[in-house]
Amino acid sequence: MSNNSRANKRIAKNTLVIYANLFLNMLIGVISSRFVLQALGVSDFGLYNVAGGIALFFAFISNALSSTTTRFVNVEMGKPDGDVNRVFNVCRLLHIAMAVFLLLLIEIGGVWYINHYLNVEFAKTEDAMFVFQTAAVVLCLGVINVPFSSLFNATEKFFFSSMVSVVGKLIEFGLVIWLLTYSGNRLRMYAIIMTTATVVPFVVYHVFCYLKWPGYVKWRFVRGWSHYKEVLAYSNFNLLSGAAGMARNQGAALLINYFFGTTVNGAYAVAKHMERHLALFAHRFQDAAAPQITQNYTNGNHDRVYYLTSRIGKYTMLITVIAFFPLWSELGLVLDIWLAKVPEGALTFCRLILLLIMVSVTDGGIGHVINASGKVARFRMAYSLLLLLCIPIGFITLKAGASPYILLILFIVADVIFRISQLWMVHRVLQFPVWRYCMDVYLPVALVFMVMTLCLFLTSLAPWDSMTWHLCRFGGILLLTVGVAFYVGLRKSERDHIILQVKNRLSHV
Repeated sequence: MSNNSRANKRIAKNTLVIYANLFLNMLIGVISSRFVLQALGVSDFGLYNVAGGIALFFAFISNALSSTTTRFVNVEMGKPDGDVNRVFNVCRLLHIAMAVFLLLLIEIGGVWYINHYLNVEFAKTEDAMFVFQTAAVVLCLGVINVPFSSLFNATEKFFFSSMVSVVGKLIEFGLVIWLLTYSGNRLRMYAIIMTTATVVPFVVYHVFCYLKWPGYVKWRFVRGWSHYKEVLAYSNFNLLSGAAGMARNQGAALLINYFFGTTVNGAYAVAKHMERHLALFAHRFQDAAAPQITQNYTNGNHDRVYYLTSRIGKYTMLITVIAFFPLWSELGLVLDIWLAKVPEGALTFCRLILLLIMVSVTDGGIGHVINASGKVARFRMAYSLLLLLCIPIGFITLKAGASPYILLILFIVADVIFRISQLWMVHRVLQFPVWRYCMDVYLPVALVFMVMTLCLFLTSLAPWDSMTWHLCRFGGILLLTVGVAFYVGLRKSERDHIILQVKNRLSHV
């Protein structure tokens, strides 16, 4: 068996593990969010997402450094004489320093905002501050934990990461069920629950890393500013784009709170919860192949890099399409089943979020190629500028009397503009075969999208309006989308390969 065949099987195995984990997390998260909304009410649910979000606004640093750590560990693993322990300790020290810096920044900026600008009832101010402080603890623990969790991703140990994630979610779910019977301040208790759900993975990752890779994680002070400068030079632009992303997301929540109050924040929070699960479901497919993209790019195997990138791009978009159309067709029904009592405006927010997710996944695996190249400056600056422009433009339009939905419309437009500019730059800077990528990836997905849009329109003309019809329509659209994605979105060779793999699996059952 060739090395590429073994690598492909490893990617397939990792993908199954990732998606099994995502499905369980999504199932637990969807059920849990219903009980959270029931326990807190719409207003407190919105308040938690605003006050907690102020601290988590700074989580972009954690996310940016996570991709940086994974990238540098993969580069070292791709070298014959790579020193993983050096890179790990450089990243660990930077994360500790960043956690301390973040705590100071949060305590100064966040407390000032809550005391002066948060649109909340006076009686709820102390609750908002408590939620904010617990979110700060969660964030700092998460930042310190990044090098340890990144080590599992870099070494493709996705099964362990998935188990930790599922156990953490189950603990959180059990505590949320208990919250329904709690007679005290449920908002504060929910904040404590979320902190507990973060502490457990923190401890588990540290313990297992020391047991499994003592040579990698052994403490060592790395001397020489050049080692830290190399990581920081790369991460600076990741930090910039991460900051812009969080500024856009949390800025939208703060603008909604400023102009409309916590009730509309509750409706927006429902959409963000849906985005959190669906976006992960769409994007995590890329994670299984990301280490191999980086290592093959480092070794100069560009044919293999394109093969992985184009396959990831197409499959990610097709998977998203399969989720998009059934949800779009019966989103009102889904929200009614999910939440029982749907906040006013949540349906429109969720529809716009679905469109935003669909646009965002057109990135495919291109982002991993850019990260592997190390030439991230131009891409990150363009991305950050477009994202940050959404907030002042959003403020102006809301001030002029626009509805809160205008914010998500601005996000969608900004993402479309960035995708076009990203494709142009990746061709100019990295000589990536963009036209070939568009023909191999975007064209078949666009055909699937057009066919399903027509089917969605035709079924919307049906005169029936019963629960049975809506359930049948949802199931029918789901099956039809899977069939169209399989026969229109995939080449014959890809379909034959999938059929062969399924037959082989069934023969061993």
